[in-house]
Amino acid sequence: RSLVHETLVSYRVNRGQRKLQLLSLFLHSYQSDSLQLKPNKEMKANLSLDLIADILSRLPVKHLLCLRCVSKLWRSLIDDPDFIHLHLRHSLDSRTNHTLILKNTDLHTADLASLGPFAKLEHPLMSYNHGVEIQGSCNGLLCIRNIVEDMAIWNPSTRKYQVLPFLNSCKGYVCGFGHDPIADDYKVVKIIQLGGADGKPLESEVKVCSLKRNRWRKIQDIPCVSSFPVANGVFSSGALHWVLTQKLDLSEENTIVALDLATESFREVPQPEYERMINQLNVGVLGGCLCVVANHGDARVDLWVMKEYGVKESWTILFSLVSEDVIGSLRFLKPLAYSRCGNQVLLEHDKINLFWYDLEKKKADDVWVPGMPFSYETEVCLQSLVSLNVKRRQQNGEDNRDFKKM
Repeated sequence: RSLVHETLVSYRVNRGQRKLQLLSLFLHSYQSDSLQLKPNKEMKANLSLDLIADILSRLPVKHLLCLRCVSKLWRSLIDDPDFIHLHLRHSLDSRTNHTLILKNTDLHTADLASLGPFAKLEHPLMSYNHGVEIQGSCNGLLCIRNIVEDMAIWNPSTRKYQVLPFLNSCKGYVCGFGHDPIADDYKVVKIIQLGGADGKPLESEVKVCSLKRNRWRKIQDIPCVSSFPVANGVFSSGALHWVLTQKLDLSEENTIVALDLATESFREVPQPEYERMINQLNVGVLGGCLCVVANHGDARVDLWVMKEYGVKESWTILFSLVSEDVIGSLRFLKPLAYSRCGNQVLLEHDKINLFWYDLEKKKADDVWVPGMPFSYETEVCLQSLVSLNVKRRQQNGEDNRDFKKM
């Protein structure tokens, strides 16, 4: 009933009285009897498919998976790529249907809007009691890896997954996961560090595996190396972003490098004009925008947001924190998400607690929910219907033929 009421209120504001009546008819028109749902005849006569799709796009994934049983027509509609995209866009624009995942030994998940209760999330990879690492999140898909380097792309909402071809493990690498909007493909990227021992120069190579090709291949070299430990790539505006070190000048440590997933080419991202010397720099994403967390020691942390991607002048300080604002040090802060109304930001602090920062009151409030592990890493995952069922080429495994030298 609460779901019905909330959706009715939303539609009253956005769609007018006539569509409100149709929506009310729709939401109350099917009956549940042992999960056998039967649409009302009056509903069939009054609602067009476009209006049904518009209404359904506002519902959580778990309800849509049940509504696939209403009829073959509805199942076809909900499985349609255009509807999946419509649902995805509505969730992103309205800041709804987001999940917060806490990674300890196990994965724990809760709805981002309520932040509780947390429940264990079962993943598809064999883990040998060591759990999995989350390499990235994009449009409701997670890239996960276990201790023996098995990797998979997984939709926790639909429980569908695709195991990637095995790539020989290496001593050091960083990953990234994102969406190529031109090819409508999802890609996993590994930046592998080579050399650096016995006087050898630092080198790196980059390999990509996409859902459509389902094989690893080399792409152009990157003009930077990793100074481990380095966080995995952050996806924003069609590109993955890392903070790396310039090869030609190893004193240039805080270079923000972007990999465009459509062209598979690297570029440097212009940075803000920092007021103080930076002790540590991290990249993140907030509300779809690229952001940087500039740590000036334990004294102060600035969170910058790039309002217009690629434009240096669009960097804006969203807020600053000093040591008195939080309990403990300011060593590590990770921005996670805006609140639905947009006046608060959820942050992970030193991998031991969460807090909401109120942008108007300039105040931090700790978050504690029963079932939360003592220490954890965090990831925000959209609840979506995005499918892994794409047409793939026949080649599997590793392929070097697409490698192009700069």
